[in-house]
Amino acid sequence: MLKSYAGAVGAALTVAFGLSIFVKRRFDPLRAKEVMRYVAFPSTIVASSLNCYIVRSPEMDTGIPMMDKVGNSIQMPLGEDNMSRIAAVQGVYATTASRAIVNIPVLLMPPVILTNVPFLRNAIARSPALTIPLTVYVLLTCFGIGLPAACAVFPQITEVSTDDLENKFHNLYDANGNKVDKLYFNKGL
Repeated sequence: MLKSYAGAVGAALTVAFGLSIFVKRRFDPLRAKEVMRYVAFPSTIVASSLNCYIVRSPEMDTGIPMMDKVGNSIQMPLGEDNMSRIAAVQGVYATTASRAIVNIPVLLMPPVILTNVPFLRNAIARSPALTIPLTVYVLLTCFGIGLPAACAVFPQITEVSTDDLENKFHNLYDANGNKVDKLYFNKGL
């Protein structure tokens, strides 16, 4: 846990400070102030993705259990386990990518909306006291709409062809004697 935390925080700080220095050197002060609104986005993506990868990487060594289409653990031939390393890799990468995507509605969309929607930009310019309530409203709206959409990009239960898994899954048959060509796994959160 400490390794994951240190890796994620270290990477996020490196990205944040590196981008801040780059932006301040590259742009004039007014433009740099505008661009700095977006520095949290790549920093958070790096931190959340790296954290997910570090925490879940042991699964890629041990594998994750495979299921049938109704969620039951599959029955393997004697001596074989139902764990797939290939599915684990797919699950970890999909979860890592979904952690990056979930940051879009929370960290990227609010500054884009607040600075590019004339009504909101003008309201904040006329009354700076509206900055916090409008920001909170836009953030909650983006989060409420964006989080379910971001989670839907990679379904929780993932279907995979047995041909794409380890050899031990290639010649499985169900209770009725039909060849099993699709298996399922829980990609994790």
